Amino acid sequence: MKTVLIVDDESRQVKALASIIRRLRPDYRTLEAGDADTAWDILENEAVDAVLTDIRMPDEDGLTLVERIAGSKPHIKTVLISGYGQFDYAKKAIAHRVIEYIVKPIGLADIEQVITKLENLFVEDNKHKQLTRERFWQEALLGNEYNRQHLKFEEYGAYDGPGLVIVFQLSSTDPGSLLTLLNNRWTTEAVSIGQSEIVADSAGRRLTSIVWLNQALAAKPSDLVMKICRLLEKVKSDGGEQITTGVSGMRASLNTALTEAYAEALFALKHRFYAPDETVFWGSDNHPFTDRVSPSAKEVAAPILSAIKAGDSSKALELANSFFKRREAPPYPDPVLVKDEIGMLLWMVLNGMQSMLPADSLEWSQAHLRRKFQDLDDYQALRIRFKKFVQQLLEFSEKTQMDKNGLIIMRCQNYLQQHYMNELSLEAVAEMFHFNASYFSNLFKQRTGVNFSEYVLDLRLKHARQLLADSDEKVAIISERCGFSSPAYFNKMFKREIGVSPKAFRQMHGNGAAE
Repeated sequence: MKTVLIVDDESRQVKALASIIRRLRPDYRTLEAGDADTAWDILENEAVDAVLTDIRMPDEDGLTLVERIAGSKPHIKTVLISGYGQFDYAKKAIAHRVIEYIVKPIGLADIEQVITKLENLFVEDNKHKQLTRERFWQEALLGNEYNRQHLKFEEYGAYDGPGLVIVFQLSSTDPGSLLTLLNNRWTTEAVSIGQSEIVADSAGRRLTSIVWLNQALAAKPSDLVMKICRLLEKVKSDGGEQITTGVSGMRASLNTALTEAYAEALFALKHRFYAPDETVFWGSDNHPFTDRVSPSAKEVAAPILSAIKAGDSSKALELANSFFKRREAPPYPDPVLVKDEIGMLLWMVLNGMQSMLPADSLEWSQAHLRRKFQDLDDYQALRIRFKKFVQQLLEFSEKTQMDKNGLIIMRCQNYLQQHYMNELSLEAVAEMFHFNASYFSNLFKQRTGVNFSEYVLDLRLKHARQLLADSDEKVAIISERCGFSSPAYFNKMFKREIGVSPKAFRQMHGNGAAE
């Protein structure tokens, strides 16, 4: 509900304006004053959102009143009413941040326009206030002293009493709607334990609740724990299966220990790395992390690499398991250090295996693999992925040991799969892989079962079939995109190998796009 104060020495004018406003906006409250002094007394004692004031009044005029409002109560919106459209009045009104200047006689449309403008400004102000409020609490959680001095806790109704911090972490990659649901649900539930302030961080997939506890509940820690557990179970039952929660210990004065409590809740959450099946982590129950990872990547990289190159799968997997088994009981190393160490281990092993891996393969690039491991927040998931990584390297090593020429043909196939749309010749590709053309032709057929030109044709037709079925592109464009020298040649080869023309194939797959 918004409150509008109407100031005019003509009582009938005041009553008429109040009636129009209530008619247009029944939920608005109107207050009335016949002079500037009475208006100021009302402003000192009532929460007023906007003032509509006549300019010409006895003693203090409307311009002086809006000047006082601009200086002392700048959040209040002001509108000037005048019987004269004088430029000097308008100029002074602008200087005092008056939002509208109305010339009498005033009609219904004039008031509707003013109210609409006021409401738009109220919406903008609310957004700004909310952003300012969120920014303050974000800074307060991080311990920004500058903001603590300029925006006091009391402004936002935070009393200095016992409390704690709860951090909700979402595992969803698209947390938007879930964050909103969680925010609404927790806001409703948290009332039963005290006063709560919520800070959302969609980029970090996180919601932080600052809770000032009811005095009675704060005096009984065991009851508090049970109450919080029940509330979190309620939140989880409402679609919160993807939520993990870190809860700080209670602080006697939360305002003075807010940063410490927040850090403790975040620290508690980090323990999910070692206990992925748990959903609630209490700051008081967790052990400190160690600042050293043992064994280190340098200690195990060379033995693992040697076992892989020798094709000794049992030894390689035993070493990989031992690298992880050492960290299955507290004290645990910091998860960040573990991930960094695994990143180093990946880099060292991949460098040692470079000659055996497919050339120009995104799957085996350092950056791609590092991302795949860094994205995991679960220690056991990291262990499984690393074991799979070692097994894949063992397979490549086995193939290499069996036939080095076979590995070169694998690289050649990888190259063809990435460049099928370009002009390809047996001679050029053979030269690229340092082979005599005749020898390369025989080797390629021996390893793949088809000759070079048939392999390339099959690749091109495979991609052409996919484009014909899934896109509306013209046959001529598909022909060019798939590396065929001309649409006529494409049609001929397609019909010879597939048994129908490209157009017929497209129609068979329900795509009747124009050719």
